[in-house]
Amino acid sequence: MNFLPEADQEYLRSKGISYVLVTEIGPDGKESSRGVIFPSFEVPSNLRAQQNGSLVVCQRCELLVMILPGYATTKLDNFYSIPHLKRPDGTDPQNATGVPTFFGRPWQFWSRHLPDSEWRVGKDGLSTFLSYIHNELRIA
Repeated sequence: MNFLPEADQEYLRSKGISYVLVTEIGPDGKESSRGVIFPSFEVPSNLRAQQNGSLVVCQRCELLVMILPGYATTKLDNFYSIPHLKRPDGTDPQNATGVPTFFGRPWQFWSRHLPDSEWRVGKDGLSTFLSYIHNELRIA
């Protein structure tokens, strides 16, 4: 069940990035969702997580990137995190308030859209999108 292009697999291997490929099967018995979970994605120090009633600096999160049909000729879009990340003042980052369930767990939905001009078919992939995510978390 490896649905990632070879270039993505090689990038993840070369950087030693831990990941898990996941799929969901719909009621019709067919694959309904595919994703890549990064169990230990580095979080910039500007974000917090709720822990025992307090906001604490969150150094790592689980990150989910959904792999849509047509990837890698179509760009990646949006991402999801566990735990729910907040700004230091306790507010949610802009466009990061949804909590959909994927693969049996509730994820914080980050509505983020890489501009079409920043996705080069045949050149860009997970490496591009992970850099984009890191920047989006940094400026959240």
